[in-house]
Amino acid sequence: MTAPASVVPAVIVAHDGQALQLEDAAAAAAAGPVRDALKAALSWAHVAWSRRFGKPAGLRSGEDFDAYTAELAARIRAVSIDPAPVLLDFARRARILGVSQGLIEANAPQRNLGHEIRAETRRQIDESTATARAKLAQAADLVESLQRGSFKTINRQLAVADQAGNIVERAARTAANDELNEGLAAAAEHVGGRLVWIAERDACVACLALSGHVIEPGDAFDWRLTFGAKAYPPMGFDAEGELVEIELERPPRHPYCRCRVSPWLGHDEAGALSVTHDWADAAADSLARGDLVGAAAAQKAAAEASASAAFDLPSALRREAERSILRGDALPSESENVRIQAADRLLNRIGSQKNSRSPSGWRVPASVKKRAERAVQRGAFTR
Repeated sequence: MTAPASVVPAVIVAHDGQALQLEDAAAAAAAGPVRDALKAALSWAHVAWSRRFGKPAGLRSGEDFDAYTAELAARIRAVSIDPAPVLLDFARRARILGVSQGLIEANAPQRNLGHEIRAETRRQIDESTATARAKLAQAADLVESLQRGSFKTINRQLAVADQAGNIVERAARTAANDELNEGLAAAAEHVGGRLVWIAERDACVACLALSGHVIEPGDAFDWRLTFGAKAYPPMGFDAEGELVEIELERPPRHPYCRCRVSPWLGHDEAGALSVTHDWADAAADSLARGDLVGAAAAQKAAAEASASAAFDLPSALRREAERSILRGDALPSESENVRIQAADRLLNRIGSQKNSRSPSGWRVPASVKKRAERAVQRGAFTR
């Protein structure tokens, strides 16, 4: 069975921290060299402009300008982008980490469940590498095609090249998260468990709608679920490299998604009652002896054992996802207007009755509901 309530969330939080460290390392190792090379090219561009033309604001043209843009374009084209070996290495590490974490979360012995990454992950890495290279080539062409301009014009053309580093970083984070969840799913299948979706508290309104939902390995999560106005189907590359709609078998749901799954074996209510009864007998014996302190300790232990063994993680995750929507917890990348609209939709589903329940069955406290209602009226959440 799953670990006690006091352990499960703490273990998952610790595991999420380990996964984030690996993801950050993958992004730095893959995108760092690209960004460093572009930084060197931009530094040369700035120094060379100052030496040849003086102030960066002045418009320039002619042979010197053409020679300058030709050399800068050559330097951009010389930037080498080959992140595939690094990305594949970190993808394998993430797969192994996912298996290990999943077995720990399922209270199962560690074992090797394979570390071969998916063909889909390889295709994503190849596609991202090709796209990043295309951005560099585009930036070089834009610079070389200039007939006149200022250094500000040069910077504007180089902005396309900056996208190359972002593309490689996104590929690193996506591949790491993808393979981590593949490993977690493999662990769940090995122990005969199901998969529960776990979203961070400030995840997007689409991912929060899936938090706490449980499926059998091999089945798909319902991508249509969202607290937002509209849900979008997940996309991936097929064997021919075409971007197509795919099933949402596990995270990531979108680029930079940090959701994860965890093996779920259910909560042991029968075991909880058994433990509770044992402590109840101990409490009765203590009372018979006149030991009030011992009886109180036994009763407390019984209550804690019951809450621990019968902990329902999926229900708790669904409840916390709805609480997040009503509180307006969000990353800076998600607009407050999106969260306000999501809170308004959820409030309408909850209703105005006293002690009304949310869609997941949670009896929403009046203070939480009132705070969300005030935020919707203001059009902004207080922090």
